[in-house]
Amino acid sequence: MDREVNQVVRLAPEEKTAKQKRLKRKRRIRLAIVIVAFILGLVLIVGPVVTFFVFRVNKFVVEGISPYTKETIISSCGVERGKSLVFVNVDEVEDAIEKNLPYTDDVKVTKKLPDSLVIRYGETFKAFAFQLSGGTYAVTDSKLKVLEISSDVPDGVTLINGAVPAGFETGELISFVKKSEDKGEDDKTFSLLLDITKAVAENSMKDINLIDVSSVNDIYFIYQERLVLRFGEASELASKISLGQRVIQDEDKIDASQFATINLTIEKKAYVNPADPEDIKELVIYNGGEWDEPEILPENSEESTTESET
Repeated sequence: MDREVNQVVRLAPEEKTAKQKRLKRKRRIRLAIVIVAFILGLVLIVGPVVTFFVFRVNKFVVEGISPYTKETIISSCGVERGKSLVFVNVDEVEDAIEKNLPYTDDVKVTKKLPDSLVIRYGETFKAFAFQLSGGTYAVTDSKLKVLEISSDVPDGVTLINGAVPAGFETGELISFVKKSEDKGEDDKTFSLLLDITKAVAENSMKDINLIDVSSVNDIYFIYQERLVLRFGEASELASKISLGQRVIQDEDKIDASQFATINLTIEKKAYVNPADPEDIKELVIYNGGEWDEPEILPENSEESTTESET
């Protein structure tokens, strides 16, 4: 009679220990996965709840200088106390403040946990004016943001002629009617004026009564109603303006009351010629949207020349 024999396979001690270690490692890994999953689930469920109900706007920290009170800044930001910080869009808040309060500049809004909204800002100033229909003026800052609509050109503000405003909403960048020679969709008048205003600011030019861009081939400034700076076309305009500022400083040292034209149409050269005061005076007078431009005295052989190698 056959007899079934059950054989027991015995593992060597070292093999048994290795197997036990593998089993323990698997159990630890499974436990770690469960713990991590639990924590993630807790964060996903509890985190938004805590954030929504706990991190709410309770304080406004307002830092800066402007003609507006802190209370006006806060009321114009569009965020009410009690709103969740999570849902505060700082870009929209910055845009709202600069639009509603146009004399603010470089507005920066940050969130500070657990309950604060920090608003930092600077001040911008009147720099340029553009005539509108009806005899009013759109007054802008140096970045061409519309600050206000005025019945006249404010003191210390430069009138810009030859650019017809198309959009001039307070708190927004001004835009211009497209000229017949312009091609494409870009606002080339805006780009040109932005280059000019940047160069004027960089060279700290003061007392400019008028900037005329009626023709892109004959751009000119009027300084103190007595010096006409003719730049010609817009190429290398920044360097021409820089040279023009240096010539003004030099000429004012010689005679701070002289009437003259400064020809800057050739790059790195300046030609200074006497001009009739009445001619320049008529250039400054604005007549119903049209300029009466008498001929400036032509350059003569007794001209003074300033050259720059920069």
